Amino acid sequence: MSLSLGVAGLQTQTAKFDPVALSFYRKGLFSQPVLDELSKDVWKTPALMSVIQRDAILVTGKPHALIATASRLTNFGSRRDLLGDPSQPYVTRNPNGLSLDTVIGKYRSKGLLSSEPKLGGLVPDDIKRAAAIVLDAALDNYSLFKSTFPNQSNLEELRTLTLEEAYNGADPVKFDRWLKLTQGTDMAYLIAASQDLTAVANAAKNIAVNSQALGGFTWSVSTKWGDVVLCDGLETTHNNTPLLLAIDLGGNDTYINCPTQKTANQWLSIVIDLGGNDSYLSDAGYKNKPVREGTSRSQQRTLPGPGCGMFGISLILDNQGKDLYRSAAQAFGSATFGSSYLLDSDGDDTYDSYTNSQGFGLFGMGILEDEKGNDTYTTFQQSQGCGLPAGIGWLIDRRGNDTYTAEDSILDFPSPQTAEHNVSMSQGAGYGIRLDYLNGHSLAGGFGMLFDLEGVDTYSAGVFAQGVGYWMGLGALWDRAGKDSYSGVWYVQGSAAHFATGYLQDDDGDDTYTALINMSQGAGHDFSFGMLVDSLGDDKYSGASLALGAGNANGIGAFLDLAGNDQYKASGNAVLGQANESPEGSLRKLSLCLGLFFDQQGNDQYVTQAPHAKNGGRTAQNSGAPGSTQGTIGVFWDQ
Repeated sequence: MSLSLGVAGLQTQTAKFDPVALSFYRKGLFSQPVLDELSKDVWKTPALMSVIQRDAILVTGKPHALIATASRLTNFGSRRDLLGDPSQPYVTRNPNGLSLDTVIGKYRSKGLLSSEPKLGGLVPDDIKRAAAIVLDAALDNYSLFKSTFPNQSNLEELRTLTLEEAYNGADPVKFDRWLKLTQGTDMAYLIAASQDLTAVANAAKNIAVNSQALGGFTWSVSTKWGDVVLCDGLETTHNNTPLLLAIDLGGNDTYINCPTQKTANQWLSIVIDLGGNDSYLSDAGYKNKPVREGTSRSQQRTLPGPGCGMFGISLILDNQGKDLYRSAAQAFGSATFGSSYLLDSDGDDTYDSYTNSQGFGLFGMGILEDEKGNDTYTTFQQSQGCGLPAGIGWLIDRRGNDTYTAEDSILDFPSPQTAEHNVSMSQGAGYGIRLDYLNGHSLAGGFGMLFDLEGVDTYSAGVFAQGVGYWMGLGALWDRAGKDSYSGVWYVQGSAAHFATGYLQDDDGDDTYTALINMSQGAGHDFSFGMLVDSLGDDKYSGASLALGAGNANGIGAFLDLAGNDQYKASGNAVLGQANESPEGSLRKLSLCLGLFFDQQGNDQYVTQAPHAKNGGRTAQNSGAPGSTQGTIGVFWDQ
């Protein structure tokens, strides 16, 4: 790549945004430090993503460490496992099933019990011990939750304003109040607590997973934080139950709107399900009906659903089974002023949601991790790895042939770019809230990532998807292996707009990329960096204007295909290593606008009207002085 930049008199040290021009235009509250630094040196983006990928692989089986890795990309990062696994003190302190009586005694002494325990049948010792470990840790970590939201009345008001989406800025009075209330929160405390509690829940699952019941059993108790339910392998329905903890030994169970936070008091909600084909639903009507057919789906859009950490912590650990996750409410690794983690360890699963789901974060951290199975993910918007302001949203699928779809036929969220398609903001999307044209208090985007490690996968979406950044956000999609297919419309496949970063990397396989209209496949707009890297395979690319390494309005777009006999089809302007001119008489003339196309090897085919694009071609277009780091530069390099 460095050689290709050299034909235009550039190198990675000089091919960057002008800091004066960037600071003049780039504005946003709650910016995240790592993303700020990437704007100064965009070519370090692949290195950052490699570190994140490595860490995500190394921490397999240690979900608390995954949360710690993600948190270090925010302003509220911590490492609770620096001195050891944070679950170990609780595992040691609660050595057997008798420990549950001791822990319940602690709850009683603190006035947290709403009823005394109810027992039916013989509860396995390991199940009781697992419950004791989690409940003991909850007592210790409650102080961290209280430190996150120290003023109860402010918490209630902030919750109400957030549910009303006051952060969108339509009502300046409500927005101002919401903004002030956010300054009274400190998410570092809650994220620290979520690391401990996720480690503890995972340890409890590993202890309970081999339990054998002698006949049916139930054990329950009500607390001021929610119910605790331990049950056998029969089919159980938890219908809108305010759960603090449920441990279910097996069976085809149904969880309706739990675990979640329905009130500000219910700060923690955990489900550990050890087996069975389970259903997690926002209402019973979705058992046999997809969200796209739900007539009331828009009415549930802002509400917390199963697996939503909203002003609290929500955890689902499902050990095995062909599970159904379906919700029109926010769900499944969704966090708003909270933390949410969903782990599905095995099975061909169905994830079907409406919005703000499947790895979503707004002032918090939401992670969906699926370890094994041929899974189906469908949604409408802001899901499948989406980070809004001060948020991390990650979806990690480790094995299986998976399908990721952001609905683009039923137009509930028509795009300003093209009303015939939805705004997806999914499949690795970092999304900021642009308010420069309203109140001048834009909110910087967070970090959304979709990471698929293995399998033949299919990705489809509308506008803004598949490794996309918007307004100071970072969106990334990384697929490590398989013959994959990517299809989208506008701002897709490694693209970004307005001081953001969009990144797509595919490591192996004969892949197909299709983008219908504009800004795709390594395209940057308005001081943004968009990059697509395909490492191996005989690939096929089809793009329209501003595609395959394109820059616009001082954006930098980079396309790299490192091996294979590839086919390229491109129409429109500024394609295959080209950039559009910046307007005269503005600070934009001080800064670079760059489009870079780089094909490292192979016998390639080009179907395009661009005369410079041909097998073995090496050209540069420079509107400025020779060797200048300003102006509009396009680089095409086919090795």
